[in-house]
Amino acid sequence: MSAMPPSAPPRAAERLLRAAIRDKEWRESVLGDLDEEFALQCHRQGAAAARRWYWRQALGLAARFSVTRMLPPVAPPRRAPSPATEGVGQGRWLGHLVVDAWRAIRHRPASSGAIAVTLGLALAANVAIFTLADALFLRPFRFTGVERLVVVASAPERDPLADRSSVAPGDFEEWAARSTTLADFAAADFWDPNLSENGEPEQLAGFRVSPAFFRLLGTTPLLGRAFVDDEATPGRDRRVVISHGLWVRRFGADPGIIGRLVRLDGEPHEIVGVLGPGPAIPYGAEIWAPLALTSEQWQARDRGFLLVLARLVDDRTLAAARAEMRSIVAQQRQAYPETHLEREVSVVSFARGLGDEGAGPFLALWQGAALLLLLVACANIANLLLARGAGRQHEFAVRLALGASRWHLGALVVLEGAWLAALALGLALPVAAVGVGQMRRGLPPGILRWVPGHEFLRLDATALALGAALATGAALALSALPALQASRAGMADALRQGGRTLVGGGRRRIGTVLAAAQVALTVALVVASALILGAVDGAVNGALGFDKHHVMTATLRLDGPAYQTDESRVRFIDRVMERLEGMPAVESLGATSFLPYSGRSTSRPIYPEGEALTPAQARLADFQRATPGYLSTLRIPVLEGRGLTDDDRASTRPVAVVSRSFAERHWPGQAAIGRRFRTAETEAWVEVVGVAGDVMHDWFMQQRRPTVYRPVAQVPSFSLAFVVRTTRDPMDLAGELRRAIGATDPDLPILELRSMAQVVDDKVSGVSYLAGALAIMGGLALVLALFGVYGLIAYDASQRLQELGVRVALGATRWQIIRLNLRRALVVTGVGLTLGSGLALLLGQLMASTLFGLVTLDGWLIAAMVVTIGVTALTAAYLPARRAAALDPTEALRSS
Repeated sequence: MSAMPPSAPPRAAERLLRAAIRDKEWRESVLGDLDEEFALQCHRQGAAAARRWYWRQALGLAARFSVTRMLPPVAPPRRAPSPATEGVGQGRWLGHLVVDAWRAIRHRPASSGAIAVTLGLALAANVAIFTLADALFLRPFRFTGVERLVVVASAPERDPLADRSSVAPGDFEEWAARSTTLADFAAADFWDPNLSENGEPEQLAGFRVSPAFFRLLGTTPLLGRAFVDDEATPGRDRRVVISHGLWVRRFGADPGIIGRLVRLDGEPHEIVGVLGPGPAIPYGAEIWAPLALTSEQWQARDRGFLLVLARLVDDRTLAAARAEMRSIVAQQRQAYPETHLEREVSVVSFARGLGDEGAGPFLALWQGAALLLLLVACANIANLLLARGAGRQHEFAVRLALGASRWHLGALVVLEGAWLAALALGLALPVAAVGVGQMRRGLPPGILRWVPGHEFLRLDATALALGAALATGAALALSALPALQASRAGMADALRQGGRTLVGGGRRRIGTVLAAAQVALTVALVVASALILGAVDGAVNGALGFDKHHVMTATLRLDGPAYQTDESRVRFIDRVMERLEGMPAVESLGATSFLPYSGRSTSRPIYPEGEALTPAQARLADFQRATPGYLSTLRIPVLEGRGLTDDDRASTRPVAVVSRSFAERHWPGQAAIGRRFRTAETEAWVEVVGVAGDVMHDWFMQQRRPTVYRPVAQVPSFSLAFVVRTTRDPMDLAGELRRAIGATDPDLPILELRSMAQVVDDKVSGVSYLAGALAIMGGLALVLALFGVYGLIAYDASQRLQELGVRVALGATRWQIIRLNLRRALVVTGVGLTLGSGLALLLGQLMASTLFGLVTLDGWLIAAMVVTIGVTALTAAYLPARRAAALDPTEALRSS
């Protein structure tokens, strides 16, 4: 008998297999797989070793198939039964398949638990953030008819941060009379009265509203009545309607409260109505009074301060209302050029007009980050499932040999994915509920008034549906590749060890793509969180223009008959400061009308001397009233001239200190000292005696607005904030500050008692919360990506044990083996970092353009994050590579 060619398998072994395997399809598949592997074995170990290997495989397969034929048939038929012919049997077969899938999950508790936890955390993040976005932005108001309500404002429609309380009374009257697309116009004006009875003094969030206000909202009082038309008259307006919450909180839900008199701003007001439970509109209001203006005031058009609401006529659209209102305002510009030359109008939905529209881009970024995290998690899980599927080739081959169809194997894997997704969803919902609760509790009390919809912060049917939809989509997406892998399994795959198959090569390519995608998405997510964290740090600890440390503040409002005169307000400030000056811990103190970063301010038009400006042409500046010690207490530097002094009294010439941006705007390149301006054509000229540094008033827009500081003694303010610099912890002065104010007027409520550092922190608390959440998601994505790279290299090394053993036996050094294993990691990391860098740049540009100027694109920061992630990923890949290099070559060869 002639010798066989070295590259051909033993013919006797082939004949044995052909006799043992009766099914032609399986026979050709097995022989083809063995032929491929035989050629590789010849190349690696030589022809003799390859023939021995072939005989071992042939004998094992022949024995297995021979035993299978002798056993009674217990397996389902190889082809899936048809629903049309099987009837009830189909349901029973599917039930067995579901149970079989659950059994497969239970038999692999470690990997199944890792998959469920990973997917569950990603789902929980998406559900929790969607709940937040749905409550605060998408559906902040949920009462009947809200979809037909609109907000009409003299503000740019394109500006999401525009002040909606901007309509002049004369415009309101004309719009209500002329509009045919809008009806039931109602107006509201801020009114936060001090309640000084029935408990501690308290300032209430309230509004003065026109009588049509409650009719527009469709609100019927639970007790009493709403306002009638003749109560919108000065002298008849001391009536109030209170919210259900205030009725319960301050009046013990007294059913006989209608007709009761309460002191508001020191004046008696009659309670005529109590609303039922419902939304606090607008802006967290809990008390309302009639909007009573004189005939002259209703005709005024120079200053806008009204919030205007209306209802769309039944057959009209929002677009039609916008077109009509623009036409009316265009005619007003021609009729009233002095006041309306630059006046605009916007008609927006009720939710947009009264909701926190500025939160939209931030919440969109947050939701996008959660989706990126979900993609990273899915890529990680897909790699894990592919590796697990490769390790189950023996199981799949046995099932095929026992008569299962390829469709059956694919369905089994899909059902396993469904079980894993169900487990993940079961974990995600309670975690999301806890997260939503933390979000609700994390909202600072000071901003709750301005965040409509926070009462809806809870998991509801919409959030549950989203979680179920994401879990279903993840299950289908994650099961697709493993199901395809299972359906293409060959029986010889289960009996070879260390072989390279078409399925294995495809798995390697898919695993590489998934790992690279993980790295790319992680780079984008980490860079986004770093940009937000940097922006928040700049807003809190950057160049603020003042020193926030060791300063205690107290905010209040001087309302009521006791403070109607300028002298009474100045006297109150002097008395409080006299009580505080003698304290040993007080370094300096002062007072102002509004604190920086407080979110409150007032503005005035500026008419510089020598310029002929109409009211429509005059530009606005922040208008602050301050005591002489205010600038030095906050360490706002005086750059030119002098600051405010005790000599600046009501009887002396009007003076002001202006900010540097104010001076540069009105007198560029010239000295501002000695210049004069006024804030109304009928007022006296004000002389500039000093130029102070700019202060960051609005971190949201990163604006250093032009500011005027007038002496409190010359223009006393109803709004007041004391600032006290101390050598100790500022909170140690809280009690002394409260007692000093209480001793001066025990009926005056302190609105806020906080350190200046807390004022700054509270103002950026929402974005700080966002930044913290993004950082957590970025960190979690980085961990998942590192595990993905680690697992990929570890699995790759485990599949190449024989090759590595041969290389070591032939003299390969430890570092050569490490470099061989790291080669794939370098490709994965390099591709991922390249794609991730481009994605991070695009994301950074998007954030810079949509987040109101808060975020600035920092190339060095992006480069630092890319390098850090790259080094970390390669470190994660180095660990399994080093472990593979330390293997005993004898053990590696024996494991093949």
